[in-house]
Amino acid sequence: MLVELISRLFLKLKIIIHKVINAPVYKNGVILYGVPRMIYRERITLGKNVKINEQVFLHGAGGIIIEENCTLSYGTVIVSTQYDTSHWIEQSFVPEPNHIEEEVTIGQNVWIGASSTILPGVSIADNCIIAAGSVVAKSLTEPNTLYAGVPAKAIKKLHSFYN
Repeated sequence: MLVELISRLFLKLKIIIHKVINAPVYKNGVILYGVPRMIYRERITLGKNVKINEQVFLHGAGGIIIEENCTLSYGTVIVSTQYDTSHWIEQSFVPEPNHIEEEVTIGQNVWIGASSTILPGVSIADNCIIAAGSVVAKSLTEPNTLYAGVPAKAIKKLHSFYN
């Protein structure tokens, strides 16, 4: 019990320090339940009330926009860059192969389930749920929809509380 208490206090301290160091990224009231790993953080925009859980990785080289009221569950990975495979044979022996950077946009009120991966160039419509373990390789354009799978596809429409 004492070990758990000390562990939680240490995590809270890490979160506070991380938020102070990265204040410009968290200016909109982002809620952290863990310390995310961020690369190219200056190209990452987080909307109001975004919730980020533990072990989240954000690679913002191509830009990442996460609109308000989104939740990134444990282990979510969002990458906005990838190898250019159009000339793979020629580039496979080059020390620094070409990369393609493409912006990732996540709409409002999106819940990304645990251990999901969002790939470069993807847009996710408002009010969607991405099931745990999904890989989003193409844009998900249908709002109010549950998506799941590898690759992610529409599973069912979600009913709005307000309808």
